[in-house]
Amino acid sequence: MTIVLGLGVALFKVPVRGSLVDLYLASAFFIAATLALGLLISTIARSQFQSMQMIMFFFLPNILLSGFMFPFEGMPRVAQIFAEFLPLTHFVRMVRGIILRGATLIEVGQEIWPLLAFFGVVMTAAILRFRKRLD
Repeated sequence: MTIVLGLGVALFKVPVRGSLVDLYLASAFFIAATLALGLLISTIARSQFQSMQMIMFFFLPNILLSGFMFPFEGMPRVAQIFAEFLPLTHFVRMVRGIILRGATLIEVGQEIWPLLAFFGVVMTAAILRFRKRLD
């Protein structure tokens, strides 16, 4: 994340108006939610190839519906509702708030709760699905 942020500032002159500490803390919530998803997928997939296919099945809608590439308000209402369940949607809002508007983590805190809920649900599912096996 530091490398991407540094390149954004150096190459594209992206202003960083907020606190880097807040940005890293917001990133920690997103990373935890994404890692929980990786654990869940690892309990489902039988091979590395299968896990890569599952990740692409989740990753593509995550990027397309998060508001990162296309304006969130311009999407159909059904897509907006679906996007609210994806972690990248909330992370994009937090990053834009912190970097571009100079918001604090407290001001973008309403976006942390969906990430924590996603983490809790997905991690619980991963724990319930986990079985030791010798293949």
